[in-house]
Order: sequence, then C-alpha cells, then structure tokens
Amino acid sequence: MQLKLTSKERLVLYGLARYPGLSDIDLASNIGVDRSTIFKSKRKFRDWKLIKLLNVPSGEAVGAEILTSVFVKYSPTAPFEVRKASPSYQNWVSYPNCVSHIATDTDSVSTFYSRSLTDFRVNFDPIIDEYYRNDFVEEIHYFHYPFQVSSYSADAALAVNGLFDLARSDLPEEIMPPKAVLTEDSRLTEKDKLTLYAFVKYPMLSDLELSRRTGISRPTISGKRTKFFQSGLLTREAYVDWQKICCELMSFYHVRIRHGHDREDLSAVYQSFRSIGAPLFSYLQPGEIFGAFLSTGYPDLKSRMDKELRALSAQGLIKERPMLVIMPLTEIKASKIDYAPMVAKMLDVGKEI
Repeated sequence: MQLKLTSKERLVLYGLARYPGLSDIDLASNIGVDRSTIFKSKRKFRDWKLIKLLNVPSGEAVGAEILTSVFVKYSPTAPFEVRKASPSYQNWVSYPNCVSHIATDTDSVSTFYSRSLTDFRVNFDPIIDEYYRNDFVEEIHYFHYPFQVSSYSADAALAVNGLFDLARSDLPEEIMPPKAVLTEDSRLTEKDKLTLYAFVKYPMLSDLELSRRTGISRPTISGKRTKFFQSGLLTREAYVDWQKICCELMSFYHVRIRHGHDREDLSAVYQSFRSIGAPLFSYLQPGEIFGAFLSTGYPDLKSRMDKELRALSAQGLIKERPMLVIMPLTEIKASKIDYAPMVAKMLDVGKEI
C-alpha cells in the first residue's frame, strides 16, 4: 500500500530533494514550512525509510575515469529468484565499484565507477561470463561516460515537483559540468581520503561523531567538509524510495544523437527527454544521454515518448529509437545505491570506521 503524504509533507520532501544540504532553519525559510513540521516530517520519513540523503563523490575525487551503465535483458528462464541464488549475482551486487543496481525479473540497470575501460572489463567480464554460462542473459548493452567529458544532472526535486503538481518557482536548472582529473598539487592526502570515505559512508553523522570514528580532529573534519563540497568533490543528493509514495513506472533510457550535433542539439534532446516523465537523473556526453524518469502509467508514457521522438526526428536530432527499459515499481526486486565501498576501494582506505 502506498503512503499518503499531506500537502506540507510533500513540500518537505521537495525541500529535502531540492536543498539536501540545508539546516532545518534554512530549509524552512526556502520552502515556507515551519521548523516543527520539517522535524516531524523528517522523523516520519525516517520511520518509513522513504528518503536517504547521500554524499556522492565525483569521479575526480576517487580517481575514476569512466562511469559505465549496464543494461541487461534476462532470459525468461532466469527470473530474479533464480539469478539471486547464484554466486555470480552476489559477486555482481557486492562488487564495490557497482554503485547502483535496480532489477526486475526481466531487466536490470547498473552503474559502475572505474579507473579505466580496462579496469571495468577486467573486473566485470568474469561476472557477466558466469551469467552467460548460466544462460541468464538474453541481451546486454554497455554505455561508457568518461567523467572528463560528461555532465550530470540530479533531478529528484523536479520529480517531486512534477508528481505532486507543486508548481515550485525555485526548480533546479544547474547541470554539473565535466571535471578534470586531480592535478599533482591537488592530490588527496591520506587524511583527505579517510575523511572523504567517512563523509560518503556516514552522510548523516555530525563532525563530532566522525571525529570520534576517524581519530581526526573535529576542526579538521569540518574544514575538509567545506573543502570537498565547495570544490565539487562531493555533492549532496536525495534518494527517494518512489515505490512507497507514487507512480507506476520507472524508465531508464539511452539515446544517441545524430553525428555533427552541437551543444544546443544535446540540450534540446536533454530537455525533451526530461519532459516525458518526472526526471530522476541524466548523464550527458557528446553524442548520447543516459537517464531515468518516472511515469504515472504506460499509456501516458507512450503518448509522451512518441510525441517527443517525432519532434526530435523531424529536427534531424535522432535517427533511431532510444533504448528504453520500463520497470513497474511494484515489480522491482532489488535496489542498491551505495558509494562507500567504491570509495574505500578506489582510494585504498584500509581503516574501517
């Protein structure tokens, strides 16, 4: 049964998605809801396990070169329970560099951070080879997004606004631009690495508690928190369990843009796909976009998709239908989002905290 949110709880959910790093005082000022309502709503959301606030590292922060999305369609004889019982499934979801994984009986979409394409292949090929030996895989597609040329948009606030018709005037429009790798002068020290890992693993803990866990002084922890967020090595994001409150479908897509395009063309396709449903996120690089959105039902999704594809085709921006994986929220069997193991592995953090 889906949870029912009051009008004020919807505003608080929007505020947490739009301003995940703000204090309750500042959040109250931005969304026009009193602090007591925010406090009560946040407590209710915690009880419901409705929303998680995450500290997400950039590829630059951990020395990753590429983000890879993996779309898999499974054989009819390999539903989720069959796959789950195999050692190869455990190897997949417990592999540290797999930072997200969503699966149904028929499909899954995962994302990975890797130092290089070779690094990805060396670690992932043995896992997927075992899937093939077990006759699990019907079709698989890989899409690689180098961090140095890829932009990113986190759109949970847009999704909340659209789904609940909030008509907010403070919607986020910013897209995180590509980031270069760290220079020799900006390399992370061992203390930097440990605190970065602590921020990602325990996003809700105070500086005092993180100081106790890491053995690093509280002022140093506070200074590094400011440094990491101001430099973009870390960003604060909201992850909502959409199954509990709304919608029927979550769709992942990958769309290729025609050769010879420019930034305006990429932006046009990006805006078009964000209008099909309630957008969740987008990764953009020259020539292609990977993203996800929510929809209230299949007829509405198909109508909007067909309309946008006709328009984009008429403009000559796309020449083929996008890859689209539609997942009914009630049929999602596994959902993972965890950056901490990847950070520990990529930064070689040996201390457990």
